Amino acid sequence: MVCAVSAAVTATLVTTVSSPAAAVATPGAAASPGGGLLPGPLNSVLPLPALPAPSLPALPLPLPLPTIVKPPASQPSPLPPIVQPAQPGGPGTQPAQQPAQPAAGAPGNEAPAAANPNVPVTPGNAAQIIANDPGADLYPQVPVDPADTPQARLVARLSEVQHRVQYLHNTIARTQVDLAVAQRQAGAVPSLITVLTSNTGDTTPTAGSYQGSVDSPEGRVLALTSAVASGQGELARRQAEVQNIQQQVNSSIQQAILNPAPVPATAANYGGGKLRRPVPGAITSTFGNRFDPYYHVWQLHAGADIGAPTGTPIVAAAAGRVTQAGWLGGYGYYTCIDHGQVNGQRMSTCYGHQSKILVTVGQQVSAGQVIGQVGSTGASTGPHLHFEVRLGGRPVDPMPWL
Repeated sequence: MVCAVSAAVTATLVTTVSSPAAAVATPGAAASPGGGLLPGPLNSVLPLPALPAPSLPALPLPLPLPTIVKPPASQPSPLPPIVQPAQPGGPGTQPAQQPAQPAAGAPGNEAPAAANPNVPVTPGNAAQIIANDPGADLYPQVPVDPADTPQARLVARLSEVQHRVQYLHNTIARTQVDLAVAQRQAGAVPSLITVLTSNTGDTTPTAGSYQGSVDSPEGRVLALTSAVASGQGELARRQAEVQNIQQQVNSSIQQAILNPAPVPATAANYGGGKLRRPVPGAITSTFGNRFDPYYHVWQLHAGADIGAPTGTPIVAAAAGRVTQAGWLGGYGYYTCIDHGQVNGQRMSTCYGHQSKILVTVGQQVSAGQVIGQVGSTGASTGPHLHFEVRLGGRPVDPMPWL
């Protein structure tokens, strides 16, 4: 009977991993004791849905089993509406204090994937947004171009898998909190059962044994343990995939830098070569997925952070045209510059958390021209420059460019 329970739980986890319809966690339950990262029910298996086919195919299902249905938790009280502030960020503007974040939706801005566009993202509601969609962007993302070239499709694939890694990190963290609570509720017996059944070869569960297992404390611990193991297995595969794609993207970037297209350098085209470092200073946080120090959930860090004191001049990394200059949610005061085409993709650099913006939208800037000053506006824990390189609007690692 123990072997049947264990194998049934394993098959159940395959079902939850492969079911996109189960991707939304039930909101509203209290946060787990013991420092849980995300709010939500303490006794529910958080599913791990696959991305839409064909890019990330679903895992095979050896035996169809019923879905666990839990009663909905009480709904949380609605978040307070945002008070729309005056638009900050004009040239030479420096606020007396950091303004409240305005709602997304201005031209060129997009709201986070799971956030209410009328409510600012704060450390208080970020966990609820991630509970509803572990892959959500808490930082507004600029519009992207169609992926209609091999290089563009490669960059789009990188972005897709990186968001999957973010999703898995947040889901595993949530499930580990649920597992810790289940283990405390069930006592020491489930730990022994987990050890005794970890090496079983029985893979013929029945619906009856499945139903009995999830209704027992021991089965609950086994189910959550299997969920964590399943998620960690996919996470390792996706992280290896990110590294592989990142190497290919960086290789194409190096080719573009060393062998630029025969297009003359103009005010809107930097003409190839390495980008200028926008500020002096050490890299304090690199590009990629990380546990966000401001929102306290896993997020894709779309650029590199360069440590510098408040007021340090920021220079344009290359010549181009300013396409964005103003406040953008967690990015604070944010500027983007279009530098023309690279390997068939629109290349731009963006500069976040500024204390002062010194350019306007539509302005032509030259390489090395001062465009703003370092600050700590938006979702920032200290003065630094958040520097991005985007291809077709999608972020890539800026370090190979510098």
